[in-house]
Amino acid sequence: MKEDRYEHVDELLGAFQQFSKMNWQKLTMFGLKPSEIRVLITIRLRNTKADKQVLTVSEISKLLKVTSPTITQMVNSLLSQGFVVRTSDSQDRRISSIVLTEKGELLADKAVAKIREMFKGMVDYLGQEQSETLIDLLNRVHAYFEQIQDQPDGY
Repeated sequence: MKEDRYEHVDELLGAFQQFSKMNWQKLTMFGLKPSEIRVLITIRLRNTKADKQVLTVSEISKLLKVTSPTITQMVNSLLSQGFVVRTSDSQDRRISSIVLTEKGELLADKAVAKIREMFKGMVDYLGQEQSETLIDLLNRVHAYFEQIQDQPDGY
């Protein structure tokens, strides 16, 4: 008997390739690089949830799963544009925290609103039930890739 449980592997691969070609996550917003927007949003959402909790470069790095030198570059760019400020810890001068300026908060809020609107449109397009199914499937796909990533040779 022919095993056809893998008959859709090529279609699945093609669907994932379509997303990588779309570059929907790479859209520039408000004159900033997508990576800079992600840093602003990460700081903003973290502050919203934790009553103005300050973040260090290494904490932002862990949250975004990017190296600290990469985050430092982005923070320096955001600093020069007036979106963030760097503050020193009063007990340990080696530790510096990254805090959004009012300008940074406003831009992060606009970016979050724009992204949420895009996903609201997707929910409208798919409908409630298919949206819930998609969320479940994407979470399961992410868990699968996290699981195989930890294995030697990716499998």
